[in-house]
Amino acid sequence: MTTRAEDDRTKALRDIGLVYGREVSARLTSKGYFAGMLIMVVLVGGIVLGMSYLGAPKTLHVAACGASSVKPAEALDHIEISSCSGMKAARAAVADEDLDAAMVVDHGKASVLVRGDSDQRAQDVAATMARTWALDKAYKEQGVDSARLAQSLSGSQPRVETIGDSVQGKQIGAAVSLVIVLFMQIIGQGSLIAQGVVEEKSTRIVEVLLSTLTPLRLMIGKVAGIGTAAVLQIVVLVGALVGARALGGGQSSIVPGGAAVVSLLVWFLLSFALFAGLFAAAGSLVSRPEDLQSVMMPVMVLALLPVGVAAAAVNDIDAPWVQVVQYLPPFSGVLIPLQAGVGNISVAQQLSAAAVMLIAVAGCMWMASRIYRASILRIGATVRWRQALAA
Repeated sequence: MTTRAEDDRTKALRDIGLVYGREVSARLTSKGYFAGMLIMVVLVGGIVLGMSYLGAPKTLHVAACGASSVKPAEALDHIEISSCSGMKAARAAVADEDLDAAMVVDHGKASVLVRGDSDQRAQDVAATMARTWALDKAYKEQGVDSARLAQSLSGSQPRVETIGDSVQGKQIGAAVSLVIVLFMQIIGQGSLIAQGVVEEKSTRIVEVLLSTLTPLRLMIGKVAGIGTAAVLQIVVLVGALVGARALGGGQSSIVPGGAAVVSLLVWFLLSFALFAGLFAAAGSLVSRPEDLQSVMMPVMVLALLPVGVAAAAVNDIDAPWVQVVQYLPPFSGVLIPLQAGVGNISVAQQLSAAAVMLIAVAGCMWMASRIYRASILRIGATVRWRQALAA
C-alpha cells in the first residue's frame, strides 16, 4: 500500500513536471516575454531614478548683501551662504537662478529677493537673516548690548521633540508606484494563464493532455510554469530597482530599502498564487478566445480592487480602517508591502497577514481546481461560474 502511494506521488510529480517544463520553455522562447520584461525594467528604473532625483538633497544658495554679520553662526545642512556686492547684483543672480534667495540691506532697509519657484527653505533663511538684521538695528538704536543679549538667550532655546514617526508623501508615492507595477504584472501573467487554458481547450489539445494527465495536475503544472516565468521577470525587475537605486547615488530616503524590496517580492508571490488558480479556472469556462473577457471580468475586478484601496490608503496610511483591511486578502497584497515600503509595519504583523493570506490561497486553489475539473472538457457554450461550482 505504501509502495503504491509512493508510485502515485512520483507519477503525479512527473506529470506536473512535464507540464511545468513545457510552460517555462514556451515563455522563455517567446519574444513577447522578453519585450514585456524590457518594458517593465525601463518603467521600474524610471520610477526609481525619478524618485531618487526628487528625494536627493539639493544644495541651496542664499546671499547676504550689505550685512555679513547676520549670517548664521552655524552651518546649515545643504544651504550655502555667500555675499554679494549689492541690490543690482543680487537681483540679477536670483533672476538667473545663480541664487535661490537673497537678503539685501540697501539705504538702511532690508529686502528679501526670491523667485516664484524658490525653495521654501531658501526663502525662510533669507527672511530670518532680514529679521536678524532688523532686530540688531533696533537694539543698537535702543542702546541694548546685542552680544550680551544673544549670550543670555543661547541657554533658553526651546527643545524640539518629535512624537511618533513621520512618513513623507514622496516615500508613500514611491512605494505605491512599485506596488502598482507589480500588481499589473500579476494581472498580465494571470491573463496569460487564462489565454493558455482556453487556447488548449479550443484546439482540443487539452483532450490529448487529459488522456494521460488529471485536470488538477495539468492546472498545477501550468500555473507553476507561468508563475516561474513571472518570478524570473520580477527578479530582473528587482535587479533593475537595486541598480537604479545605486545609480541614483543611494541618497534618496524615499526609495524603498532592501527589507522593503524583499517584502514586496514575497507579497507578489502570495498575491500571484491567490489569483493564478482563478485565472486558470476562468480560462476553462470558455471554448473560444473571444469569449474569454466576459468570464475573466470578475477575476479582473477582484485583482484591481486592492489597487484602488491602496490609492485610497495613501491619504492616511495610519487610518483605523487601513490597519484592519491590511490583514484581509486580497488587500493585504498591496497594503502590507506599502506599509513596509515606508517602514510602518513590523515583521510580526507581516507574518500574521501572510498566515491569513496562505489560508485564502489554499481556499482559492481548491475552488479553482473544482471549477477547472468541472468545465475543462465541456466544449461549446460558455460555462457560468455558478454552474461550474455546482457541478
